Amino acid sequence: MSGKVKILIVEDEAIVAEDLKQTLIGMGYDIPAVVGSGELVLDAVLENQPNLILMDISLGRGDDGIKVAERLRARFDIPVIYLSVHTDDVTFQRSLLTGPFAFLLKPFDSLRLRQTIEVALAKHTIEKRLKESGEHYHTIFDVSGSAMMIVDEDGTIAMVNEEFEHLSGYAKGEVERRKEWSDFFVMEQFAAKEIQQCLKGTTAGEAASLDKISLFIGSNQSTRYVCTKIKKIPGTERCIVSMIDITEIKRAEEEIRTLNAELIKVNTLLKQEVVERRNSEKKLKHQANHDPLTGLPNRELLFDRLKQALAFEDRHNNLLALMILDLDNFKTINDTLGHVVGDVLLKDVAKRLQQCVRQYDTVARFGGDEFVIVVNEMPDIHDIVKFAEKVLELFHRPFYILDQPTAVTTSIGISIYPLQSTTVDGLLKTADTAMYQAKREGKNSFQFFTESMNLKSDERAVMKNRLRSALEREEFLPHYQPRIDSTTGRITGMEALMRWQPRGAPLAFPAEFFPMLEESGLIIPAGEWLLDKVCRQNKEWQERGKEPLRVAVNTSARQFHQDDFTEKVSQALASTRLAPHYLEIELPEKVIMDNITESSRKLGELREIGVKISIDNFGTGYSSLSYLNRLPIDELQIDKSLVNSITCDQGEATVVTAIISLGHSLGKKLVAEGVESKDQFLFLAQHQCEEMQGHYFSRPLPPDDFEKLVRMFPVPP
Repeated sequence: MSGKVKILIVEDEAIVAEDLKQTLIGMGYDIPAVVGSGELVLDAVLENQPNLILMDISLGRGDDGIKVAERLRARFDIPVIYLSVHTDDVTFQRSLLTGPFAFLLKPFDSLRLRQTIEVALAKHTIEKRLKESGEHYHTIFDVSGSAMMIVDEDGTIAMVNEEFEHLSGYAKGEVERRKEWSDFFVMEQFAAKEIQQCLKGTTAGEAASLDKISLFIGSNQSTRYVCTKIKKIPGTERCIVSMIDITEIKRAEEEIRTLNAELIKVNTLLKQEVVERRNSEKKLKHQANHDPLTGLPNRELLFDRLKQALAFEDRHNNLLALMILDLDNFKTINDTLGHVVGDVLLKDVAKRLQQCVRQYDTVARFGGDEFVIVVNEMPDIHDIVKFAEKVLELFHRPFYILDQPTAVTTSIGISIYPLQSTTVDGLLKTADTAMYQAKREGKNSFQFFTESMNLKSDERAVMKNRLRSALEREEFLPHYQPRIDSTTGRITGMEALMRWQPRGAPLAFPAEFFPMLEESGLIIPAGEWLLDKVCRQNKEWQERGKEPLRVAVNTSARQFHQDDFTEKVSQALASTRLAPHYLEIELPEKVIMDNITESSRKLGELREIGVKISIDNFGTGYSSLSYLNRLPIDELQIDKSLVNSITCDQGEATVVTAIISLGHSLGKKLVAEGVESKDQFLFLAQHQCEEMQGHYFSRPLPPDDFEKLVRMFPVPP
């Protein structure tokens, strides 16, 4: 019995009951309740479900203990020990009718009490097992439908059922206690050692079993094939032997075996023909839809998948990114080393790109040294930026050309559906324009398509001036997305994201202005403005009595690499009077690892200020674990691209589980980004990811709407 034994005391004398309770507790028993009246016993049993009841026969008023026990016996299988100061013959005979497990005369010592309780519990356990065993026998013999006999340890048959009479041709009286079980079998077919193990039981105390197909000898020495199962009956010295007649099956087996031999020959020939035909069709189909050099989808298959993807995204209101990659200086490699070497490089590039994408994304060779990646189901522009950075990181590792490590870079142009175009041709055209812009900007980078790329130089200057004016007129504004505690479901923090509200124009999202902010260098003052704005807003909420929350701010590479970045953070905190621990600086994994010496110094300075630090889009880069353990980092944010696949891709689910385990072993808090469904939430909560954010909980909201959201979901103290 697992856990403490629970004993219910029924005693109307309070002093006696309390003394008995303390004695039993001292012995290690659990006393869930003490009842002084027979009227309360039933409720106490239902509520506490005791393993044993100590029942005083004389209960003062109402029914005595024997009548109470009679009512209990009709509903429950609980052992009862009667307690009494004296006992006359009439009372004793009445008590026997309720089947008590023991009878104690008061007063009694603690040793006698403990022994009586343990004996009663053991007796109840044995009776329960015997009852279950008897029911088991009855079920086996009456319902099994197979011939059965129960065999004693010495091999004598103790009992047989009607099916056995039919099989053997003997009546029960001719078999039971008159024959041994081995009289009915050709014993050479059994291993004597195995039979002995079944009859004796294993040395480990577990019931052994033996399955055999054997010859059964009936009356007049007639033989039949039977499938025999011998099994030890737990808690007894007996075995049960069951037999199923398979004589007709054995006879049919030979006929079937002959037919099968012929069928196998025919099937083998047919299978070979079918496999050859399928392989031929598969090969022709693959050749028609794939590039012969890299094995990637060709233009025709790319266009087909693009049309399907656009239809899907249109129904689900997500973003789709089309990326065109062109290798930098590939012509030089072809001209100097030859086309054979160039082809080897193209195949290596194709392999790396395939490793980078998810199962439902597409990588295609567009022609020459151009590749196309179609990235589906992207909730936000930040996800696309992180994916593009992930692709560029593939080229940080050298390629081996003629066994020599060689640096190869790529320029990437990105177009987004439906922001830049809603057609296949439009997306390809705008992505191609953005790719050439990346070439003009110095290569080895990515560019989003913007309308400014089609503008003349003076028109581009107008766009930059609009952004400068937007900073001056404070047309930029922060939106806030909540972070949710996976255990309580409450809001514990928020991430600030930038939006642009031009005068007299619709709200603009980052994809429409971030590329120009980066190109013009305005990302630095814009980032500083955002940092000051969100610190000020957070402090204002706190002064108005709102629950304090930590606000996370994304930081660009240009900002972080500024010499006075730490000083700017300190100034923002000082001017807004926001306590440092309510600010979190988010840095992409790539930014930190690009210059580990500078990163270590600046992160140390931020830690001294008291600011929290988190690694954004963790799991997509190449962080060294040794650096990760030494850097002053508080949180690891699991990248959205991994979270999106945990419920449909076992490999990605394994990666996320490993990241959570790694983070916990390093003492870091885990935050999952981009949680879009209940299944993702439940998976992450089950694996103890502390915090989450994503559209499943809320999209980024303007300050007033976010404040309302917080009021709906109070933050824990």
